Amino acid sequence: MARLAGAFCTRIVAAAAASIVLTGMLSPVAYAAGAYPMGRQTVSVDGEDRSYSYFISSKANRSTFQFVVFALHDNGQTVDQFAERSGWLKLAEDSGFAVVFPEAGRGGWAPTSGGEDAYLKAVFDHARTHLILVGPDGAPLAPPPRGGARGEGGEGGGRGGNPNRVPSWAPWYYLTGAGAGGTAAQEFAIDYPGLFAAVATQNAAPYDAAFAKGDQPAQGYFQYMRAGKNAAPTWKQLKKEVPLAVWIFNSGPPSRSQVKETDYWKRSNAVAAAPAARTIDGMQTAVFSNAANPSQQVRVTTTPRAYDAALTATIWNDFFDHLARWTSSANGDVGSKLTHAEVDKTFDVKTIDVGGGQQPYTYYVKTPSTYRPGQHLPVVISAHGANFPAWLYLSQIKMHELGEREGFITVYPNAHNNMWDFTRPDGGDQKFIRQIVADVIRDYGVDPTRVYMQGFSFGSGMTYMMGISYPGLFAAVSPNNGIGPMSKEVNAWVDGLKAKGDVRIPMMIVYGAVDSGASVDATIPAQGVLRDAIDQIKTYNHIATPDRYVRFDSLNSAPYDMLVPGPKLEPAAVDARYPAGRFQVYKYASTDPKPLSLFQFVWVTDLPHGADLREAKLEWDYFKHWRRNADGSLAFIP
Repeated sequence: MARLAGAFCTRIVAAAAASIVLTGMLSPVAYAAGAYPMGRQTVSVDGEDRSYSYFISSKANRSTFQFVVFALHDNGQTVDQFAERSGWLKLAEDSGFAVVFPEAGRGGWAPTSGGEDAYLKAVFDHARTHLILVGPDGAPLAPPPRGGARGEGGEGGGRGGNPNRVPSWAPWYYLTGAGAGGTAAQEFAIDYPGLFAAVATQNAAPYDAAFAKGDQPAQGYFQYMRAGKNAAPTWKQLKKEVPLAVWIFNSGPPSRSQVKETDYWKRSNAVAAAPAARTIDGMQTAVFSNAANPSQQVRVTTTPRAYDAALTATIWNDFFDHLARWTSSANGDVGSKLTHAEVDKTFDVKTIDVGGGQQPYTYYVKTPSTYRPGQHLPVVISAHGANFPAWLYLSQIKMHELGEREGFITVYPNAHNNMWDFTRPDGGDQKFIRQIVADVIRDYGVDPTRVYMQGFSFGSGMTYMMGISYPGLFAAVSPNNGIGPMSKEVNAWVDGLKAKGDVRIPMMIVYGAVDSGASVDATIPAQGVLRDAIDQIKTYNHIATPDRYVRFDSLNSAPYDMLVPGPKLEPAAVDARYPAGRFQVYKYASTDPKPLSLFQFVWVTDLPHGADLREAKLEWDYFKHWRRNADGSLAFIP
């Protein structure tokens, strides 16, 4: 898989102009569970060297994205003191996430509006790609055996060639701070609202000038994941229009600045005027929520509590751990996330042993509440991306929530090391998916004529491979944001299938216009793995509709050919943000006497490496029209 699509190796480009220098210093910090080291690194901002520290739980692994909390201490504290007294170290260790501790300058945090923004952005950019695993003795962990670590690359950019690097990704960054550190955190969040899923601060008091930055254009953080991109978002936002979940703790009656802080975020999240009153861990809290998206919320709590382990646990368990900034638009969208424990409690957790010396696989099943044994419901299998385990991916695609409304069963399979191998048509991963189909038909009475599959990124490659290699299993498939390329073994397998009979597979390919696998100009590329997949599936499904190739004079590269699909454009997902439709749908028809829409290509405006909230419904509306008869033939249901 040396030539994997760019979607599988997405890399967010650092926007700060700061030069970055890494040091290897370690600072052991002790707490009740024992001595755990913090890494200490240095960034250079405008010629000044400043440090930050970080801690990674011993539960971290190299095949799963880590959640990262950026925690800013108050003036009068050292990083080590705050790291221990705040409880973030022990909580991170016990819960399995990472914490980054920026460090104030010699005189404390800058006493001017936005004075720490350049430093904090440099820390963010550096830490995002330099979370290096260390052992209890502070030494880096030994690299995995050669060839033994799958998962290089992935949605968050992999590990940049360092086998001790723990990957992180844009949806799971959080920001917090106490006192002067809270003020610096709030001002940084106002300036860069799209970097974090949520922010929680105690006794912060932003300067008036910080709020004025809300009138500046938002940076389009996810629009430019790939170096050299400059395609302007169709949906343009100001910084103050980018929602960010916020929890504000004040020790007493709010000051004028703290009132402005609350009002700023209430407008940003477009919340209701009247709050809901909640008691959270004994604290009376006003919760202002957005009616359409409750994750867009502002919490205000007045409490004399110190910023200690109890407060930290509340922030994590009741707030951060249930939120994500999904990469579904230029600046991302705040949304909900189930915890691993919640998934284990509310889904059926199953295992499959495919033999051959491999460890058992795990998959998660969700039935709609109306399901009763004896029913024969359809099933959608949803495959996660690289480093993106099934229990976490399901909160992004939310296919099971659609299944609750539409009446189908959802299955989320989990690959070994959270990485699919779609180079072998008869490997362990392929046997796993085939066995899932057999098991859900047996255990849940799934209708074998209505089995569908969709997948994201590496899961997209797996979905595409399964669709063309085992068409008889599925009524339709939908690979999203990533295709391949397919190996010689897979293509030979497909050639063998086609030689035996005229097999077809209904397919909807969904791709983001600003995903890293696309061109740098948000045009459909006329070369590479996406174009290869389009050509292959057209041939596979007997589609003769010609596409056009137009020379494009790019501002980012030498002129190149872009693809203009042959079918008529049918826009979908029309709203105030996208009056011309966000989904650009091209419906290809086969050459059969009665033409069938066996292939639909969907190009999604402004979509980076992620998923629009309406994508699951788009796929289901395609899936539900197809059945795979017992003799292998397809039936289209209007």
